[in-house]
Amino acid sequence: MLTRLWLAAVSMTALACTTTSNQSTASRQAGGNAREVEALLRRWYDASEKHDSAGWTDVLLPSFFIFEDTTVYDKPTLTRLVIAGYAAGTDQAKLYDFRTAVSGDAAWSSFRNDEVWTPAGGKPGSPRRFLESAVFRRVDGRWFLERYHATRINRPPTP
Repeated sequence: MLTRLWLAAVSMTALACTTTSNQSTASRQAGGNAREVEALLRRWYDASEKHDSAGWTDVLLPSFFIFEDTTVYDKPTLTRLVIAGYAAGTDQAKLYDFRTAVSGDAAWSSFRNDEVWTPAGGKPGSPRRFLESAVFRRVDGRWFLERYHATRINRPPTP
């Protein structure tokens, strides 16, 4: 009887170690994917700040659309508006407080964005604060933005 209990305990311990190891590997992979999609968002905003239209459109799927506060824009319309706005000035974004999840070839992230608009030849304005969410899809091993939602908020985030 004691031998059977000992064998059962050893078997359960081995199974627990195997399960923990697999979960740990999956967690590391999901964490790496989460960092990849968050980095994609930063590259997208950096391309906008640098007025890099090719870099800005490169991360968007053809089906991309955005809910910008109360307006919906498809990829061609938003791209046209963003590029036309380059001459007027520069937006600098501060992205933080990411909450990102990944499942297979899909990912979604919610985060905060404090943007500062600087008109061409002018001084930076006050930060405009947004709550934003994005949906990503991995195609042929590469992450792309598929959907985006931004809502402007008028108060600083609470700690």
